[in-house]
Amino acid sequence: MNDEAVSPSKSVPQHLAEIGELLARPLIGSDAYHLVILRESRDFAPPNDDWDELMRTSEEFEGELIALAAALDARWGPHATMSMEGYVHAFMDPDGDLPPFFRYLCESGYFGDLLYWRVGDRLLAASVGHEDKEEPVVLFAGVTGSGEGFPTSERAAPG
Repeated sequence: MNDEAVSPSKSVPQHLAEIGELLARPLIGSDAYHLVILRESRDFAPPNDDWDELMRTSEEFEGELIALAAALDARWGPHATMSMEGYVHAFMDPDGDLPPFFRYLCESGYFGDLLYWRVGDRLLAASVGHEDKEEPVVLFAGVTGSGEGFPTSERAAPG
């Protein structure tokens, strides 16, 4: 893989520190949320449109998400997983109504399954996003104080 394809991998402790800062930010209003990009690859627009490299980069980011999830599970209990598929369909529908957190994820092209945890009165989510074949692969985390849009029968452990 080309060394320039992705930003240097941060360690899980670095990601945890960024997530700690994210959780410490105040949420003003019931629809408030914050998102942080933990890691971002370069874009894959021509002439850098190497499909094999994109697949390797995506797999690398998914592996990093798994390592991060293990650390977050140790801290806040087992995560729950939810599909973004229904939100993508609602986003594509001109009359679709989405909670602000999920609307932002869809607008950003972050359609991958979300891993999430209940942390006190907030929900923390993490995933890998990739808006389009030319766009960078992104490992991100988000926090919201609103449970709107999350499954009501959460497996995520209370914080």
